[in-house]
Amino acid sequence: MDDVVYVGQSQALHWWPGAMLGFAVFGWFLGGPSMTFVLLVPAIVAGVLLPWRFEVLHRGIALWFPFGKYRYLDKAHVTVRVGLGPTVLLPRHADRFGYPLTDGLLEQRRAILRAVLAEHGYDVAR
Repeated sequence: MDDVVYVGQSQALHWWPGAMLGFAVFGWFLGGPSMTFVLLVPAIVAGVLLPWRFEVLHRGIALWFPFGKYRYLDKAHVTVRVGLGPTVLLPRHADRFGYPLTDGLLEQRRAILRAVLAEHGYDVAR
């Protein structure tokens, strides 16, 4: 098993999609299908595409998603873009799609994450 080098997580992303699903069910009784649809679609998109927790390991990056999905990406198959915007994990051959690596709402440890990634041999881009 790889040693964990860095852990980032966002509790807001962990709980918000599930809460939105609950509001969607409650919205069914208040506003009918339109209210449910307005809340259900963003909840599913956030729950499937946005990881709430990530771990930087020696050999790759592990991602956890709000609805229980887990994904491991090997270091050789990813590029991490760390710039002024959010940190994004880009799988190889995915020019536009990436996973945002959120570390709370303010993301104050971006410089530390960049240093850890560079130190462990990840392909880091701006």
